[in-house]
Amino acid sequence: MRLRVFGVVAAFLLALPLLAGGCDWNALSQRVVNPTPGDAAAAARGKALFEASCASCHGVRGAGDGPAAQALAYQPPNFTDRLRMINRGDPDLYRFIVQGSPHAGGMPGFGDKLKEREIWDLVNYIRTLYPTRT
Repeated sequence: MRLRVFGVVAAFLLALPLLAGGCDWNALSQRVVNPTPGDAAAAARGKALFEASCASCHGVRGAGDGPAAQALAYQPPNFTDRLRMINRGDPDLYRFIVQGSPHAGGMPGFGDKLKEREIWDLVNYIRTLYPTRT
C-alpha cells in the first residue's frame, strides 16, 4: 500500500510542471509512470469516465466512431487498433488526456477538469479496448 501511495504522489509531483505549462513533455514522459497499470478497479472507474466524457467522439467501443466524430476535421484515434496502441505508452495517453491534441480534431485537454487518479483510470480503461494478442 505504501508503494502505491508513493507511486501516485511521485507521478503527481513529476506531472506538476506539465500541468503548470512550464515543462518539456518529452523529458518528463520518460519519468511519468502509471501508478495502477492493469488494475481492474481503475479500469472500471475509467470506463464510466470514458462513457461520460470521451465516447461522443471516440465511440462507445473506442473505435473513433462516436456521433460527434463526423463533425471533426480528423477522425479520433481508434483505441481498438492493436498496432497503434502498443506503440503508445501510458505517458503518451496521459499527456493527450491532460493537454489535448490539435491533431485529433482539436481534442480539448482535460487536465483542468479531471483529477490525476481519474486520468490514470482513463488510461487503464483505454488499455482494455484493444486486443492483447493477434
